[in-house]
Amino acid sequence: MIFYIFILFIKIRLNSMQILDIGQCSSKVFCHGDLLHSVQMSFMFTDSKTYVDMPTKYSEYEILDKFSSINSKNRTKLKEFLNENFHPSGSSIIDGELIDWIPKPEYLTNIKNLNLRHFATHLHSKWRKLTKKFDANILCSHCRTSAFLTRNSFIVPGGRFIEYYYWDTYWIIESLLISNMSETVKGILQNFFDILQWNGFIPNGAQIYYLNRSQPPLLIQMVYAYFKHTNDSNFLKSSIHLLDKEYSFWMKEKSIEIIKDDKKYLLNQYRVKSDRPRPESYKEDYINAHESGNPRKYYSNVMTAAESGWDFSSRWFENPMDIKTIQIDKIIPVDLNSIMFRNEQILAELHKLLGNKEKSDIYKKLSELRHEAINKIFWHHKQKTYGDYNLEKDDVNLDNLFITDLSPLWFGINPPINDSIILTRYNSLLFNYKSGIPASNIKTGQQWDFPNVWAPYHTWVVEHLLTTNRFSEALNIAQRFVNTVYCGWKEKGNVFEKYHAEEPGRYGYGGEYVVQEGFGWTNGVVIFLMNKFGRSIKTFC
Repeated sequence: MIFYIFILFIKIRLNSMQILDIGQCSSKVFCHGDLLHSVQMSFMFTDSKTYVDMPTKYSEYEILDKFSSINSKNRTKLKEFLNENFHPSGSSIIDGELIDWIPKPEYLTNIKNLNLRHFATHLHSKWRKLTKKFDANILCSHCRTSAFLTRNSFIVPGGRFIEYYYWDTYWIIESLLISNMSETVKGILQNFFDILQWNGFIPNGAQIYYLNRSQPPLLIQMVYAYFKHTNDSNFLKSSIHLLDKEYSFWMKEKSIEIIKDDKKYLLNQYRVKSDRPRPESYKEDYINAHESGNPRKYYSNVMTAAESGWDFSSRWFENPMDIKTIQIDKIIPVDLNSIMFRNEQILAELHKLLGNKEKSDIYKKLSELRHEAINKIFWHHKQKTYGDYNLEKDDVNLDNLFITDLSPLWFGINPPINDSIILTRYNSLLFNYKSGIPASNIKTGQQWDFPNVWAPYHTWVVEHLLTTNRFSEALNIAQRFVNTVYCGWKEKGNVFEKYHAEEPGRYGYGGEYVVQEGFGWTNGVVIFLMNKFGRSIKTFC
């Protein structure tokens, strides 16, 4: 009874905080309507994102009026219309400035291998190429751009991703702090705060067509990293209410109550409602939705999976080989709840530092309840591991291995058994592949499945191994991932968003677009790993 009253109290407190309703983007140029449908379904662009990143030369009203007057909306006429009425894709985003970038940050001197030191120097210099800012000078007073016009420069992933993205920024910030670029980090965080204040939550990326979905909620951990590096108490005091706001949004809009053993637990779930395709992936969604037999359900599930950051993976499919069976609405992700647990711990600590004892105690209690919930809901007693919880099955999904199954460990959950037993189940995923850790053990053609290796999880796994005194295992993982990125750069001159688990240096494949070069979070993770193991990592290509 006491537990239920406490949960009810928290829900009342959260609901009383002002949160903007989540809505679809209203633009009939960039987000929905006949113009968007006609352009995207003409297959004029290989990448659907190209059109929605094109600023207009006239007001939206004038654009739509001109479009309605076109007699024949064939591909040739549409191309002429776009040339006359739109600027090229990304024209409102220009090169930005890094006010605190220096050529040789201190960590470079700790990298013993000269080839890797040269590589790290290249990655550090790449931040200048990936730094952008929004510029409305090309726009008339009533013209439209899909981009958010924020005040500070920011760092983009690269390639087709010309704007900043929510969770990508976490790993970028980590490496910027290693390079003592705290002023750049502060500006990036202020951009997030501006959007949070205006929109009520942080969207997937800095474009209006992302306005109905977010991404893994890592803002609180970004601010914590900045504060631990700078001890900037004034910044923390001025922003703590926004961290509360971000947390409240997830608890109000993305929470679900689960009853287990007659006890109620408040957990989090990715959740987006939509009756239309994603504008930036319009034709792919439209075709798949109509083949699925239930377009509205498909659109909501696809957008929800995009919110998870894992777009796409068999992790969300009923049939692992068929995206049209996507059912993320039935899944409570273990990694999201592990992130929220860490957020609650951090908020308890930060409010305590600021003297807000009541709030600190509330967050501390919430973290304790979530710790209990993770070990109750996401733990599989027979398999002795964690996994996503399937609402329909009332059980943990463990048909295949996903690196996210281990997320409670690296976010600080104490498991029911020794973590060595858990890790043993994942030895093949963690240590068997030359290029690092693949996202899963199942090959489906989706980009968040085998054989693709993604940068972010190398940071979290390595941190857990170091925290639990497994230096040699951590070095093993760092060595393999750093080398695959280095070998690819040495051969092709590029750094990619994903790599092939079995062939060091080869980029990954699958998904809705060709592999992208840049690449923000890959650069950040490699810098993080070379900073940790700079005296030990060697090259093998």
